[in-house]
Amino acid sequence: MASPPLTDRYIIAARLKGYLGKHGQAVELLTEALRHDPGSARLLRFRGHRRISTGDYTGAIDDLRTAAAQLDQVEDEYEMYQPEVEKDVVSLILGRPQDVRPQHLTDTDAARDPQALGRYMTTLHTSVWYHLGVAYYLLGDFEACLPAFRGAERSARHQEGTVAALDWQYMALRRLGRTDAAKEVLDRFRAIDVVTEDHYVGYENRMRLYTGDITPGQFRKTLDGDDLRTATEGYGLGNWHYYNGDTATAREVFDAVLRTRVSHSFAYLAVKAEYSRNPDLAAPPAHQED
Repeated sequence: MASPPLTDRYIIAARLKGYLGKHGQAVELLTEALRHDPGSARLLRFRGHRRISTGDYTGAIDDLRTAAAQLDQVEDEYEMYQPEVEKDVVSLILGRPQDVRPQHLTDTDAARDPQALGRYMTTLHTSVWYHLGVAYYLLGDFEACLPAFRGAERSARHQEGTVAALDWQYMALRRLGRTDAAKEVLDRFRAIDVVTEDHYVGYENRMRLYTGDITPGQFRKTLDGDDLRTATEGYGLGNWHYYNGDTATAREVFDAVLRTRVSHSFAYLAVKAEYSRNPDLAAPPAHQED
């Protein structure tokens, strides 16, 4: 079997750089790839993601909006998550291209091989909308992020994508003071028959906190262990305290997120963005003498 197409190899290489924390190099690879395949929605989706990781939120929005504008003409396709991509990286390094699985399984291909779907956890369309929403949110444009996250919710084919899109919508709506619309998001979550999987990073628990199914104290007990989960859940908890008026507790939880040092996670980036936009949140006010 021939090696995967050049575009796929660029994406595999860029994803590997991202897993190694070399997000700037991932952006460079994807920029090079776009010279070979200009305007590719797939390449723009991945470069937009990595631009978020570098803090270039405006550049990410440019890429992801360009990709989103094409989606009506682009067949959706399933994408692998990191553990599966790593297996294919090993196959390429060892000179076994025949063992590399399709990186981007279209609906047409999936219909021919439904058993393959077990290793794919999101799709191109969902990823474009979701990452566009995240980029807007991190810029503090809570209004603009809402239609993007709604697009992610509508296109999601797996629970994790649906719940994550609902979660960010809820947080943005609370920040905007639109409590009735936020309650509608919770109603959509309650309609989901939620299952628990080991690989989930915490959006389900965040939504259970917002609905009142678990208390903040119960939620905090889930923050120990995996750093990515701690960061993801911690931002949701800290944000919940913040828009409910408890700035001191929000700061305490946000600081715990930063201590994880999972600097590529959107939760970590969100805390950094919060502190940048709200200097009074980042540190207690100086003591004033009488």
